[in-house]
Amino acid sequence: MSTEKTAAPVLDTNPQELRRILGTAPPGAWIALSHDKMRVVGTGVSAQAAIYQAHLQGESAPVLVQMPSEDEEMAAGTI
Repeated sequence: MSTEKTAAPVLDTNPQELRRILGTAPPGAWIALSHDKMRVVGTGVSAQAAIYQAHLQGESAPVLVQMPSEDEEMAAGTI
């Protein structure tokens, strides 16, 4: 059995690049950010999946963000 771990790529970003990345995340997705909120360290359809990826990247206390669902976006008038 291989001990190699697969995880989401770590993206070192400036604030504008981070906004671009979050803007392209699918509705309802969970995004784990580094504690300084400058890197995406995990993504997933559940918070647990995003946290797991963040832990694989060495981030013990990620900041979690859930993208709005399509229904929430329509209710807010952003589509």
